[in-house]
Amino acid sequence: MIITIIYLIFSFILECFMSNMFSSTFSDISYFTTIYTIIALVIIYPYFYNYKKYYILVLIFGILFDMIYTSTFLLNMIIFLIIAIVIKILNNILSENIIMINLISIVSIILYHILSFVILSLINYGNYDIILLINIITHSLIMTIIYTSVSYFVIKLIFNMFNIKQIK
Repeated sequence: MIITIIYLIFSFILECFMSNMFSSTFSDISYFTTIYTIIALVIIYPYFYNYKKYYILVLIFGILFDMIYTSTFLLNMIIFLIIAIVIKILNNILSENIIMINLISIVSIILYHILSFVILSLINYGNYDIILLINIITHSLIMTIIYTSVSYFVIKLIFNMFNIKQIK
């Protein structure tokens, strides 16, 4: 369990580091932007036997994401929870390999951006149009695939090294 928490914290901090190193504006979106924390949630899901612990981590990191990155109240916690349910469904349907994990990460990132767009549009929060949504999604795909692929192999190597099959 400690390995997954360290990895989630690393991904959470990487979010801040990458946004500071490769800053984006509405007119110039960086190709290094993605939601690293969501990718981490995709990567660690198959290792959980006790899904209650997984959902607790999802809720905690959703709240932290709300407080630190977006300054919204419970919005990302709800979105993270919805994405965690989709991750569970997709993991039950698809086999666990690098291609399918990348596919689940891409679906999760796209779902995050679409849910954020819909909710923020419904409450008239800011100037956020469909063209910007498409730009954000397309620009985040490259880094999503890179981070998912690297994380998949690193986490798999660490879990194999410590002979951990599942978190109970």
